[in-house]
Amino acid sequence: MTQPSAASRYHHGDLRTTLLRAAEAHIALEGTERLSLRALAREAGVSATAPYRHFDDRQALLVALATEGFEELAVVNAGIHREFGHEPIPIQLLQCGLAYVRYAEANQVKYLLMFGDVVGDFTPYPELVDASERAFAPLAALLRSGLEAGLIVPLDFHTLAGITWASVHGVASLLLKGARGSEGLAAQRAEPRRAIAALGQHREAALAQMFAGFFQCPQARTMLEQIASQNA
Repeated sequence: MTQPSAASRYHHGDLRTTLLRAAEAHIALEGTERLSLRALAREAGVSATAPYRHFDDRQALLVALATEGFEELAVVNAGIHREFGHEPIPIQLLQCGLAYVRYAEANQVKYLLMFGDVVGDFTPYPELVDASERAFAPLAALLRSGLEAGLIVPLDFHTLAGITWASVHGVASLLLKGARGSEGLAAQRAEPRRAIAALGQHREAALAQMFAGFFQCPQARTMLEQIASQNA
């Protein structure tokens, strides 16, 4: 096997993106514990010091992956608004929830970095904080509109946002556990496995039924309950 030339070691094109994709693939197979910038440099065919032009350390690379995830989720949510912005608020909320779950399933590594404990406190990383707030903004706007219109049960906004997030995040997390064949009760017992499988098959019905409970407006509740019934 020929070794990369000095020129190729130092002039890789978009090395930052190459390193992010290589890291994402590595984490998907082996987790974050054995991830190193030097190993990624070898895989990319660049010098051991080249990655440090883009990332101060491994933590900076993980933060960049999480930031990228939130930026992508913000784009997804903006697309939902463009496509469903003319629909009633319950439908928009349901579509946001479904989009969140689909994003989690399609981007498991980023999702786990975004919402797991590997990155830890976001405070030292302003870009990560900003990206997470942009991703949350469309959902927040929907909930505020629902509260102002008297459609949603009158709870404190942040309490309502937390409940909504917990509902969607719970669905996504269970489906990811099922997809990974996670150890623990779900792997050892038939009933939890079947429950996760059913949730994956009827995710729209599950989210519609959960969200129906947020609405005090009978028409909004009925709309979501009908969707749940049709997709059960």
